[in-house]
Amino acid sequence: MSKIRIKGDTSGFVDLETSATGNNLSVIGNALKVDTINEKTAGNGVYIPGHVIQVVQGSTNTSASGDTTTYTDTNLSATITPKSASSKILIKVNQHYRHDRYGFSIRVLRDSTAIQEPANKFAQYSADYNDDLRGYHTYEILDTPSTTSAITYKTQYATNNSSGVGVRFNDNGFYSYLTLMEIAG
Repeated sequence: MSKIRIKGDTSGFVDLETSATGNNLSVIGNALKVDTINEKTAGNGVYIPGHVIQVVQGSTNTSASGDTTTYTDTNLSATITPKSASSKILIKVNQHYRHDRYGFSIRVLRDSTAIQEPANKFAQYSADYNDDLRGYHTYEILDTPSTTSAITYKTQYATNNSSGVGVRFNDNGFYSYLTLMEIAG
Protein backbone atom coordinates (compact mmCIF):
# COMPACT_ATOMS: atom_id res chain seq x y z
CA MET A 1 0.00 0.00 0.00
CA SER A 2 1.44 3.44 -0.93
CA LYS A 3 1.84 6.19 1.63
CA ILE A 4 2.44 9.90 1.40
CA ARG A 5 4.00 11.36 4.56
CA ILE A 6 3.33 15.04 5.31
CA LYS A 7 5.63 16.59 7.91
CA GLY A 8 4.29 19.07 10.45
CA ASP A 9 5.70 22.61 10.77
CA THR A 10 7.59 21.91 13.98
CA SER A 11 7.16 18.20 14.70
CA GLY A 12 5.14 15.18 13.84
CA PHE A 13 3.72 13.94 10.56
CA VAL A 14 0.60 12.56 8.94
CA ASP A 15 0.61 9.47 6.73
CA LEU A 16 -1.93 9.30 3.92
CA GLU A 17 -2.52 5.82 2.50
CA THR A 18 -4.02 4.89 -0.86
CA SER A 19 -7.37 4.27 0.73
CA ALA A 20 -7.38 7.69 2.46
CA THR A 21 -9.94 10.21 1.25
CA GLY A 22 -11.35 13.40 2.69
CA ASN A 23 -13.00 16.60 1.60
CA ASN A 24 -11.45 17.44 -1.80
CA LEU A 25 -8.46 15.11 -1.16
CA SER A 26 -7.61 11.66 -2.42
CA VAL A 27 -4.49 9.53 -2.70
CA ILE A 28 -4.38 7.21 -5.69
CA GLY A 29 -1.24 5.10 -5.95
CA ASN A 30 1.51 7.58 -5.14
CA ALA A 31 -0.37 10.68 -6.37
CA LEU A 32 -1.98 13.20 -4.06
CA LYS A 33 -5.01 14.78 -5.76
CA VAL A 34 -6.72 17.92 -4.47
CA ASP A 35 -9.40 20.25 -5.79
CA THR A 36 -7.78 23.42 -4.43
CA ILE A 37 -4.44 24.51 -3.00
CA ASN A 38 -4.48 27.44 -0.62
CA GLU A 39 -1.50 29.49 0.47
CA LYS A 40 -0.32 28.87 4.02
CA THR A 41 0.45 32.55 4.72
CA ALA A 42 -1.78 35.22 3.19
CA GLY A 43 -0.06 37.14 0.41
CA ASN A 44 2.62 34.51 -0.29
CA GLY A 45 0.76 32.66 -3.02
CA VAL A 46 1.23 29.11 -4.23
CA TYR A 47 4.11 28.52 -6.65
CA ILE A 48 4.20 25.38 -8.75
CA PRO A 49 7.30 25.33 -10.98
CA GLY A 50 6.43 25.85 -14.64
CA HIS A 51 3.00 27.35 -13.94
CA VAL A 52 1.81 30.90 -14.53
CA ILE A 53 1.71 32.97 -11.34
CA GLN A 54 0.45 36.27 -12.77
CA VAL A 55 -0.28 37.97 -16.08
CA VAL A 56 0.07 41.69 -16.85
CA GLN A 57 -0.79 43.36 -20.16
CA GLY A 58 0.11 46.80 -21.46
CA SER A 59 -1.46 48.30 -24.56
CA THR A 60 -1.37 51.54 -26.52
CA ASN A 61 -2.82 53.17 -29.59
CA THR A 62 -0.71 56.32 -29.14
CA SER A 63 1.07 56.77 -32.46
CA ALA A 64 4.87 56.82 -32.77
CA SER A 65 6.54 57.68 -36.06
CA GLY A 66 9.65 59.08 -37.68
CA ASP A 67 12.60 57.72 -39.61
CA THR A 68 15.51 57.32 -37.20
CA THR A 69 18.53 55.04 -37.09
CA THR A 70 18.63 55.46 -33.28
CA TYR A 71 16.28 53.28 -31.23
CA THR A 72 13.22 55.28 -30.13
CA ASP A 73 10.23 54.38 -27.90
CA THR A 74 7.08 53.03 -29.56
CA ASN A 75 4.90 54.02 -26.55
CA LEU A 76 4.30 50.34 -25.69
CA SER A 77 5.24 49.19 -22.18
CA ALA A 78 4.10 47.05 -19.24
CA THR A 79 5.31 46.73 -15.66
CA ILE A 80 5.38 43.57 -13.54
CA THR A 81 6.59 42.89 -10.01
CA PRO A 82 7.76 39.24 -9.85
CA LYS A 83 6.64 37.34 -6.76
CA SER A 84 9.83 35.25 -6.73
CA ALA A 85 13.43 35.91 -7.80
CA SER A 86 13.55 32.42 -9.37
CA SER A 87 10.65 33.18 -11.73
CA LYS A 88 10.95 33.67 -15.47
CA ILE A 89 8.95 36.24 -17.43
CA LEU A 90 7.40 35.20 -20.75
CA ILE A 91 7.15 38.35 -22.87
CA LYS A 92 4.71 38.42 -25.78
CA VAL A 93 4.95 41.43 -28.11
CA ASN A 94 2.31 42.29 -30.71
CA GLN A 95 3.52 45.61 -32.16
CA HIS A 96 1.37 47.24 -34.84
CA TYR A 97 3.34 48.81 -37.71
CA ARG A 98 2.91 50.52 -41.05
CA HIS A 99 5.78 51.43 -43.41
CA ASP A 100 6.43 52.36 -47.02
CA ARG A 101 9.84 50.93 -47.88
CA TYR A 102 13.31 50.00 -46.63
CA GLY A 103 13.50 48.39 -43.22
CA PHE A 104 13.01 48.71 -39.50
CA SER A 105 13.46 46.63 -36.37
CA ILE A 106 11.85 46.36 -32.97
CA ARG A 107 13.84 45.64 -29.82
CA VAL A 108 12.65 44.76 -26.31
CA LEU A 109 14.08 46.32 -23.15
CA ARG A 110 13.93 45.31 -19.49
CA ASP A 111 14.11 48.69 -17.79
CA SER A 112 17.05 50.26 -19.71
CA THR A 113 18.72 46.99 -20.85
CA ALA A 114 18.03 45.56 -24.31
CA ILE A 115 17.20 41.85 -23.88
CA GLN A 116 16.34 41.25 -27.53
CA GLU A 117 17.76 43.27 -30.40
CA PRO A 118 18.00 42.19 -34.03
CA ALA A 119 21.51 42.03 -35.51
CA ASN A 120 20.50 44.60 -38.12
CA LYS A 121 17.56 46.87 -38.79
CA PHE A 122 15.82 44.63 -41.32
CA ALA A 123 13.22 42.79 -39.24
CA GLN A 124 10.66 44.15 -41.74
CA TYR A 125 11.87 45.17 -45.19
CA SER A 126 10.57 46.21 -48.60
CA ALA A 127 12.56 47.62 -51.53
CA ASP A 128 9.47 49.03 -53.30
CA TYR A 129 8.49 52.66 -52.80
CA ASN A 130 5.02 53.32 -51.31
CA ASP A 131 4.31 49.69 -50.47
CA ASP A 132 2.20 50.79 -47.48
CA LEU A 133 2.87 47.55 -45.60
CA ARG A 134 0.84 47.00 -42.42
CA GLY A 135 0.67 44.31 -39.81
CA TYR A 136 1.81 43.13 -36.40
CA HIS A 137 5.43 42.42 -35.57
CA THR A 138 5.46 39.63 -32.95
CA TYR A 139 8.04 38.28 -30.52
CA GLU A 140 8.04 35.81 -27.67
CA ILE A 141 10.98 36.04 -25.28
CA LEU A 142 11.67 34.15 -22.04
CA ASP A 143 13.54 36.41 -19.62
CA THR A 144 15.16 35.60 -16.27
CA PRO A 145 15.26 38.92 -14.39
CA SER A 146 16.24 37.38 -10.97
CA THR A 147 14.45 40.04 -8.92
CA THR A 148 11.30 40.75 -6.94
CA SER A 149 11.45 44.47 -7.74
CA ALA A 150 9.13 46.10 -10.29
CA ILE A 151 10.37 45.71 -13.89
CA THR A 152 9.20 47.73 -16.89
CA TYR A 153 9.44 46.11 -20.30
CA LYS A 154 9.05 48.25 -23.42
CA THR A 155 9.62 48.23 -27.16
CA GLN A 156 11.71 50.57 -29.27
CA TYR A 157 12.14 50.86 -33.02
CA ALA A 158 14.88 51.98 -35.40
CA THR A 159 14.95 52.27 -39.18
CA ASN A 160 17.79 51.21 -41.44
CA ASN A 161 17.65 54.54 -43.27
CA SER A 162 17.26 58.05 -41.90
CA SER A 163 14.65 58.99 -44.53
CA GLY A 164 12.13 57.43 -46.91
CA VAL A 165 11.02 54.58 -44.63
CA GLY A 166 7.73 56.19 -43.59
CA VAL A 167 7.38 54.02 -40.49
CA ARG A 168 4.51 54.43 -38.03
CA PHE A 169 3.42 52.41 -35.01
CA ASN A 170 -0.02 52.13 -33.36
CA ASP A 171 -1.30 54.18 -36.31
CA ASN A 172 -4.94 55.04 -37.14
CA GLY A 173 -6.24 53.76 -33.80
CA PHE A 174 -4.65 50.31 -34.04
CA TYR A 175 -3.54 48.91 -30.69
CA SER A 176 -0.25 47.22 -29.81
CA TYR A 177 0.03 44.78 -26.90
CA LEU A 178 2.79 43.69 -24.52
CA THR A 179 1.83 40.69 -22.36
CA LEU A 180 3.98 39.60 -19.42
CA MET A 181 3.48 36.19 -17.81
CA GLU A 182 5.37 35.26 -14.64
CA ILE A 183 6.31 31.58 -14.69
CA ALA A 184 7.23 29.98 -11.34
CA GLY A 185 10.86 28.79 -11.18
